[in-house]
Amino acid sequence: MPKLSVIIPVYNAKKTIIRCVDSLLNQTLQDMEVIIIDDHGQDDSIKTIQNHIAKHPRRDQFRFAKTPTNSGPGPARNIGLQAAQGEYIAFVDSDDWVEKEMYSMLYEMATQHSADLCYCNAIFEGSKKNRERTLSNISVESGPFNDKSKRHFLSHFRSYFSLYIYHREFLNDNAIIFFPEKSAEDVCFLACAILCAKSVAQVNRAMYHYTYDSNSLSRFQNEKRYLDKLSAFRRLFDFTKTHGLYEEYRQELEFVYFKKAYLSALINYLQNAKRPKVKVLREIYQEFTEVCLDYTKSRLILSIFRLIAIKLFRKP
Repeated sequence: MPKLSVIIPVYNAKKTIIRCVDSLLNQTLQDMEVIIIDDHGQDDSIKTIQNHIAKHPRRDQFRFAKTPTNSGPGPARNIGLQAAQGEYIAFVDSDDWVEKEMYSMLYEMATQHSADLCYCNAIFEGSKKNRERTLSNISVESGPFNDKSKRHFLSHFRSYFSLYIYHREFLNDNAIIFFPEKSAEDVCFLACAILCAKSVAQVNRAMYHYTYDSNSLSRFQNEKRYLDKLSAFRRLFDFTKTHGLYEEYRQELEFVYFKKAYLSALINYLQNAKRPKVKVLREIYQEFTEVCLDYTKSRLILSIFRLIAIKLFRKP
């Protein structure tokens, strides 16, 4: 059993995939496998990878699989989860790359604390050089993931799911997979993992490089993409109810929903609709009020409302 399985969904990634693959070939962690999932793009990304690794000493660490049809990153990652044999699981997007010590450091820290999850920080590489910045994750003490730390994590939720390695047995035991929606599926995957985790570890170093790609799926104009966000979060709430977590973390869940589903869906619709309709805005709001019945009593949600009001006052 390898120490780590790294899963990469690939769709029209020829321009960036070699940098991504090279960053994995250069990993100081030797005992690992890389699972490339072909999601049926129109370019020859997969052939490019195969040619590039053909003569490399670590070529046998690479495995290839396919989705039945173009399905999006969530279902593609699920194919990888089914195929993975590693003790831990990691995910990399095809337009990103990782520093060579990332997985050895995360694995060492994870095993030291018998962690279900272990994570680091990231560097965002913008479209202009001067836009590069560090993306810091929530800081918690490595070890048992107690109730106080978990609530803190959720109430300051950041959806950097690729910065983590996940214990494979932990994911299987809790039936944590990616939802089929093409938006917010990664956010919900991480939320499920955080809610179920009993132990966590952290390496306080930025080692994952997010790369700005104007052609990525998340930046395609899609007027109805907000529906996927709302649908994915409905599945998240169903997951928490099935696992007996909903009532215990209801306030934190509603806060995550408010930020990552409601506000995100609202902004997404307004940015992509040529002629935004009041009817749709009301429907999004109605969905929010049905999910978050007591939002007016939530100190977390009200704190965001106040922040928005202040920003609107300063920049009407």
